[in-house]
Order: sequence, then C-alpha cells, then structure tokens
Amino acid sequence: MKIAIDVSQMCYEGTGVARYVQALTSALLLSDSPHDFVLYAGTLRQRSFFTSLMKKSPWNKAIWKIIPLPPKLAGISLNLLPLPFESLVGRVDLIHTSDWAEPSSTCPRVTTVHDLVFKKHPETLDKLILATQTRRINKVIRDNTFIIADSTSTKIDLMEIYGVQDSHIEVIYPGIDSVFSPQSQNEVDRVKSKYHLPSSYVLSIGKDEPRKNLDRLVKACDDLGIPLVLTGKAGWGNSSGRSTKGVISTGFIDDADLPTLYSGAHVFAYPSLYEGFGFPVLEAMACGAPVVTSNISSLPEIVGSAGVLIDPTNLEDIKKGILKAGENRSLYKKLGLAKAQKFSWEITAKQVMEVYEKIINRT
Repeated sequence: MKIAIDVSQMCYEGTGVARYVQALTSALLLSDSPHDFVLYAGTLRQRSFFTSLMKKSPWNKAIWKIIPLPPKLAGISLNLLPLPFESLVGRVDLIHTSDWAEPSSTCPRVTTVHDLVFKKHPETLDKLILATQTRRINKVIRDNTFIIADSTSTKIDLMEIYGVQDSHIEVIYPGIDSVFSPQSQNEVDRVKSKYHLPSSYVLSIGKDEPRKNLDRLVKACDDLGIPLVLTGKAGWGNSSGRSTKGVISTGFIDDADLPTLYSGAHVFAYPSLYEGFGFPVLEAMACGAPVVTSNISSLPEIVGSAGVLIDPTNLEDIKKGILKAGENRSLYKKLGLAKAQKFSWEITAKQVMEVYEKIINRT
C-alpha cells in the first residue's frame, strides 16, 4: 500500500497533536512495514521545518509532499474545494488525517479523534477554533471516515454525541516517549536549583485554563500547606491567583527538564475536568511520581489502580487524594512505573497498521 499521512501539525511543536503525529509516524517508519508512507503538509513559512526533518532518520524513509501554501489556504484547498487530493499529492491507497482535516478523495480515509473538548467544554475555546472543529468533525461524520479514538471515553463521546457506530471506531492508546523515566537525584537537584523549587512540592503540568481545574488545586495545596508548582503555557481564562503565596509558576519549561521535574515531585496532581487521553499523568507515572487525578473522562483508563482517583469537583476529595498519594509514595511509584510500561509507540503503530490493513481489505 501507499499510505498518505497528514503531518501538517508537526511544525507546531509543544502541542498534543504535534507530538502524536510525530511519534506515530516515526514509529510507523521504524516498523517492518512493507508499505510506503507519503507524508504531506500544507505550509509556507514553516517549510524549512519539514525540509530539515525529511533529511533525518527515520523521516528520510518516507516520500514527502510539501504543498507550498499558507496553512489556512492549504486547508481550504484540501478540505473545502472539490479539488482531488491525488492532483496535489499523487495516487495513494489510504489517507490518515490529523486534526480531522479531511481532503476530497475517493480512497479510504482514517482520522484520529483525540477528544471532543469543543463539544464538552466549548467555553474553553476560541470561537474560530470552535467553528473550525465543528465543521471538520461534521465532514468526518458525513463522509463516514473511519475513526481512531485515543480512549474508550472519547469513543463513547463520539457514539453518544454523533451516533457513530461502535464498529466504525477503534480505540488505540497513544504511546510514551522513552525519555520519560526516573531521573537521578543529581538531576533532580539541578532542576530544583534551576527553577528555584522547594525540596518538596506538588506538581501540575498543562495549559492554564478553566478545564484544568487549577483553582481548586491551588486551594487544596494552600489548605494543606504544601508548595504547588505549576508548569505550562498560559491559557484561556487565566486566574490572577497564580501569584498566590505557595504557588510557583514556572511557565513553559525546556522539554529536557520535564522528566526531572516529574521525578522530583512529591505528588503529581492532575484534577482535570475533561481529557481525551491525558499525556501528563502517563508521563508522571513513567518518571516515578505518585499520581492523583480525576475519576472522570479518560483518566481512569490511563491510571487505573496505579494512582489515586478523586472527584475533581470536590475540594476535600482533592486534598485527601494528595495526602494519600504522599503517604504511600513508594507503592504508587511502583504501580505507576508498571502501568506506564504498557504504553509504547511501537504498540500504537502496530495497532494503527492493523486498522489500515483492515480498511483496505474491506474496500
């Protein structure tokens, strides 16, 4: 087969979709697949990102098609105009889209749906993003595109909100990068010194927005008298309370320091109100941090009994969860490390390839 994969999102480093696309395509190219992979992207200003990447392993194994148009214009050309996909990229047997950017084509298509936050929590998104995602998912449903969901939670959302048939969705969990592993005490001391962190802290990572439920977490740590370290980009609806005594906001930190920041945490707390998957909880477990997270959406799937599950709307429950994880650090470190080992990009790529072959064989 000749399989086309939309990698346009990869140049937006630091986003969840970019990480997913880059890690998945890398694993597919490193597999023993007999198929050819065509990686395509619509970009103009970020062209150098891709031209540099395609010279490196494993990216040099792929066939590349860069459409020299700004992302918005490329999106219109590929998604809205009745312009055959093949006229831009060439003949392929299957298309796997990212961010549900569906091109016009008669060949089978697959798309990955990471979450339905725009339906579950529309108040957390910019109106333009909300409109774009609504239009794109409607096209996915209308075109009967096969869907890969990051979690059973997302699959259930698709079935309940859009009426997608069970047989038309495959749950395939993303993997985790091998850089996320327990770090040495010397490394922990270095990162604590670099970011002026206390000897013991509760850590939370992610974009600062209402869906992440940080106001309750800040209050919980303040009541417990435990320093809270918040790491991540500013998001919609930032609270001025982030400068509260006892809260250390590092902002967005170097990727190289993330595993050590996790490793040095007394507890990792992630009381999010909704997640399609939840990379941070998986990363924290892989680094040996005891995890406290929500008992809703996809998070129980990722953590299971390897962490402390709490009601994210209940302040007292959050506090009890932090104390429980802190008092049983060695237990939850052991359980978390074992759970994280079940996630790998090699497994993800193998399962995605099975979806490709199933779809091709039935057409």
